[in-house]
Amino acid sequence: MAGKLAVSTAISALLSFLAWILLQLNHFLGVLLFISAVIIPPAVFRDYYSKRPLQLAPFLAASLILMFLFQPPPVSGPNIYFGLHFATGCWEKEGDIWPLSEGELSYSCNEIVAYSTVRVSGVAWKSVSVELPLLGGFVTLYEPREKADKAYREATERLESRDYIKLVENYGTYSHTIKDALFVKGSECIYLMETRVLGGGLAVISARGPCRGVKGFALRWHDDYLWNVSEPPIFERYRFNWSSKEGVKIGRFTPVEWPEEWVRNTYDAICIELKGTGYVKRMEGKTGDCRWSLWTRGEKSHYLAIKGKEILVLSGKTEDVERTAEKVSPCGMKNGRKAEGKTPKELLNLVVSALNGSFALKPAQEQNPWALAGEKLVGENLSVTVLVYGTQWQCNYARYLLDTGGNTTSICIGRGGYFVTVAIEGDAKSVSVVLSSIKQPKRT
Repeated sequence: MAGKLAVSTAISALLSFLAWILLQLNHFLGVLLFISAVIIPPAVFRDYYSKRPLQLAPFLAASLILMFLFQPPPVSGPNIYFGLHFATGCWEKEGDIWPLSEGELSYSCNEIVAYSTVRVSGVAWKSVSVELPLLGGFVTLYEPREKADKAYREATERLESRDYIKLVENYGTYSHTIKDALFVKGSECIYLMETRVLGGGLAVISARGPCRGVKGFALRWHDDYLWNVSEPPIFERYRFNWSSKEGVKIGRFTPVEWPEEWVRNTYDAICIELKGTGYVKRMEGKTGDCRWSLWTRGEKSHYLAIKGKEILVLSGKTEDVERTAEKVSPCGMKNGRKAEGKTPKELLNLVVSALNGSFALKPAQEQNPWALAGEKLVGENLSVTVLVYGTQWQCNYARYLLDTGGNTTSICIGRGGYFVTVAIEGDAKSVSVVLSSIKQPKRT
């Protein structure tokens, strides 16, 4: 018979869990379900409770305690008002929002970007989300995609009806972008973006003004911590314990207080920084819980190994590093396989060849910004800069530096595990032709 008390308590707990979710969507129905959580179970087992009325006391006590325990955490995420502010930089609506139409929430303001005044506008719609009881974390039940898509489409139609040319899609660098495009008419540019915003919602953002400022707004996000460095900064940040043996520099990092997942993430972060500083992965292997890789750049190599909570780094000439790895590394060079990958220079040549297959371009003797590989090509009233980087952060930062003039437009494309900045300078028609010839990756 005690089993019926446990089952009725479990039913009450399930109804309470659902009531906390429903309360966030409809206050009245949520309260009604809370009341049902203490009424329905005794009604289902009325024969049991009619014979043992004293058992109602522990049932009610357990049900009320569970209701309290299932309460979602008191701190919730930022609301859509802050989300739209974060995306636009505006706090309220100040003037017109053309080419957008009104949304559930509308912001607009003037901003100074790249020494230019830019008119920024945004409209947003809130998603229907609930916070999970006890567990925390938001779950989106409904996203107003149709409203946002319609607003983006209508804004595009307004621009095209005013003879604005869509110069390029997938232009900006904002991480939550669904789709975007850059439009140009004479010396004026308009950037249009459909995006997810903090607080759970969708927004359509526009920036209108001189091309220099509008492009600066679209490319405003960047992280340049790997810019113009020749060795991974993480080796200094994480305080490796360094020593030397037979001309090889040996570094050990053993954060015993860290979870193993953090150590594995650090190994992956080192690989990213090695790639970002021009090293190419030549070999890798795995034996049990031991994982290693060999990275080279010219005559210098880094051997990287991880086992448990220890990361080992060997630096020096390739042959010395390989010999030392067999002696001091718990992984050695076991189960090694070649990592098939192109060098930055090889990748550059492929991109340049593809361009030269469509356009009459010649190399220009001009120093490019720092990159793993790069070249500037010139043609009649047209110049194209191609720069190869190891990370997307670097690629975006290169665009931020290059794409500031009214006649320059850039994109960042993924090729062969690297990221390539392509910046084209010329009139809008020529730039559009070059951009349309380059296959661009789709956002998901």
